[in-house]
Amino acid sequence: MVRTLFIGIWAALIALVSTYAGATWQSGGTPSGESKQSGFAGLEYFHPPAITVPMISDGRLRGYVVAKLVYTADSHAVHAFPVDPEAFVMDEAFRRIYTDGKVEFDQMSKYDLDEMTKAIRTNVNTRLGADLVHDLLIEEVNYVDKESLKNQAADEAK
Repeated sequence: MVRTLFIGIWAALIALVSTYAGATWQSGGTPSGESKQSGFAGLEYFHPPAITVPMISDGRLRGYVVAKLVYTADSHAVHAFPVDPEAFVMDEAFRRIYTDGKVEFDQMSKYDLDEMTKAIRTNVNTRLGADLVHDLLIEEVNYVDKESLKNQAADEAK
């Protein structure tokens, strides 16, 4: 009977210590409430929908650039701001890709993504009148040729 009571107390003690250690380890700090501060504290990732930008050359539609972007902003500032910055981010990205002029359809070249994202971020913050958007990330960029869309539609119709 004493042995069973001792084993029960021992099991309860081990459970408490392991729970405490697991909670401390998972939070990444000490249990005293001290938290690690980083450069990303308070930032939130916003995932606007993908944009499709028509690429026109010599008065003809050649294809589409499909871009999926992510931007970071201070969550408190975004929610307190009177307008949603997402529309401005999408507009600036569309304008930048559409008017870039670096897309040559016979020989595709790489975009300067760093310059493009910095310009979009700067233009958005200037238009909003506040330093709201901290960083603009490119999740995905694709080019879809108009002819490949026609061929795919014809294949699906069969």
